[in-house]
Amino acid sequence: MIFKNFLTALVILPVAFIFSCQSRSEKLYSAAYEKINQNEFKDAVELLESSAELEKNNIQKTKALFEAARLLRFEIHDYEKALSILRVIVLQSEDSKMRILSEEAIAEIYFDHLQNYNEALNEFLILEPLLKDPNKKEAVRFKIAQCLRLTGSNQAALDYIDISLKNKPDDPLQFFKLSAQILQNQKKYDEALRVYEQILEKNPTYFWAENLFTAVSAIHEEKKDYKSGIEYLEKNSDRIPDKSYLELRIKKLKEKQINKPFSKGVRK
Repeated sequence: MIFKNFLTALVILPVAFIFSCQSRSEKLYSAAYEKINQNEFKDAVELLESSAELEKNNIQKTKALFEAARLLRFEIHDYEKALSILRVIVLQSEDSKMRILSEEAIAEIYFDHLQNYNEALNEFLILEPLLKDPNKKEAVRFKIAQCLRLTGSNQAALDYIDISLKNKPDDPLQFFKLSAQILQNQKKYDEALRVYEQILEKNPTYFWAENLFTAVSAIHEEKKDYKSGIEYLEKNSDRIPDKSYLELRIKKLKEKQINKPFSKGVRK
């Protein structure tokens, strides 16, 4: 029995010894993860911030701060505080990967959560040259084009799309689609139709999946060319999955065609 107790003590003692040797910062970090497991995210953030404040190792400090920012963003939705922590990482972290990830998170918060597209644009423009992964770079370039459009800089967005397409992105169709949408907003209807035609030629499956037939019919509607809009929808009716929507669109276009001034059948 004495020997058994002695062996138990040998097993327990190192664990206790290791725990007692943890720094205050490490203990706070461990306590934070206990709070995360209990879904007590605000307490976890406080512990992580305290851990980072005491931590002398820059890499570990960055790790604690980045986790706190993640909780603030996705669990607590305190975006302003998340931004402030992420900016500290960008300015102070010795880990280049974490600086880039933090810059990426800043841009995404402005774009996805705050819908502040001017700030998002500034952050994406900072981020884009830092990225080496071609897929990530392409995704950020697309976000830049979206930001330009959403801030009213339509021509700049079109110019940026042209530059991006010259770099031969893996997914050029999203750029073409955005270009067509911008041209439609500018009321450059014939140009928009040509871009949609390009998309259809390049990848019919994408065109159908994105339901771009209705986008084309909407351009005809905006041009008040209701006849062409109706004919286009009827011609491609087999490829439009939502038949109830299709019937409703055709019905509305026919009503507008009848009520169009100087059209045949209009009441005086």
